[in-house]
Amino acid sequence: MLTDPPPRHRSARTDACCLVLDGDRILLPESRAEPPSATVAPGTSYRRTAATALARDSGLRAPAEQLVHLGELYAAADRGSGTPARNLRVFGWRPPVRSTPRTAVPGHRWVAVDRLADAGWLRGLAAELVGFSKDRPPPTVIESAAHRLIGEVPVLDRPDAPAAVVVLGPPAVGKSTLLNRFAAQDTGIEHIPDIVPVNRGPGRDNHLTRYLLGDGSAAFLCQLETLLLRVLQNLRTGRAGVLDQDVHSSLAYAKALYLNGDLSAHQYEAYYRYHHLVTAMLPPPTAVVHLTARTEVLMRRMRGRNRKLERTFTSRYVALVAQCFEDVAEELAARVPVHHVDASELSPQDVLNRFHRLLPDAYAHASDPDTDPEESAP
Repeated sequence: MLTDPPPRHRSARTDACCLVLDGDRILLPESRAEPPSATVAPGTSYRRTAATALARDSGLRAPAEQLVHLGELYAAADRGSGTPARNLRVFGWRPPVRSTPRTAVPGHRWVAVDRLADAGWLRGLAAELVGFSKDRPPPTVIESAAHRLIGEVPVLDRPDAPAAVVVLGPPAVGKSTLLNRFAAQDTGIEHIPDIVPVNRGPGRDNHLTRYLLGDGSAAFLCQLETLLLRVLQNLRTGRAGVLDQDVHSSLAYAKALYLNGDLSAHQYEAYYRYHHLVTAMLPPPTAVVHLTARTEVLMRRMRGRNRKLERTFTSRYVALVAQCFEDVAEELAARVPVHHVDASELSPQDVLNRFHRLLPDAYAHASDPDTDPEESAP
């Protein structure tokens, strides 16, 4: 039975699925208690895995980039079938009107969203299903419109253009721990820490802190404020720099705020235009290391470090942020090398060893010869 994730479950497996919505109807399988899903294979992503599972089961082909993250559920182990406990990352898709099946595809049925009692596991996603309305297009639709409006933007030809390695990932995944350990080894490589002023002591007043303390009206301005600060981080980075987050981190959080309902479509469009303009003029990084971890691992680490501004984070919001970082990393992979490291079961030293193996030659450093150099799937 699918439920909201219990706070301390230890499932090491996460699958992905996609729900098809048409107006106030949802397409559900007739003979299953839950939607069709698949386990993420090495080299792919949750989003693409969900699209593949949907096509396999229903024949409906959803463009992966149009899938919208809805939430994460938990399935306890089924001793009868031998299925282990697992997390289930759920996406939603609204087909174009012209291609929406008016009658259910074989083996499926249309069910009114407000009749959630017909499928009890949907109760955990009730708010997300209601908010997933036609007037909130997927972020990629807004981004494509911004690209068409702005057109090509020339890259600034700066002789001191940064050629940095960027480390991206959700909160508590281990970015700062990794780079602090890395810098402590006296490698001669500059560590550029995140300069966004969060929780820097009493009296600090900025839009990000206001938002995290509950002022939803500050969400849009905090994203612009953060974007400009991270542009400064990029510009201050030399050829041997390693960044703890950068402008692309701001994009991941903006996506999450939009999908969470904290930014309107108009606000996200305005933010993305600024993001696209400034990042198109910045030289791209040499490489990106995308750190990720399972939701319950991130929540456990946040509880352990007990930061005031993270106490309000729910597992659903953290799963959404982690998915948005995966989306940004996948988008970056078309332009720069992106390496994925799942740190769920790795110690800080294991992550550091893996990091050394993934760096470009210019950043090479001796590491544990027994460390597996292969990248792990998200």
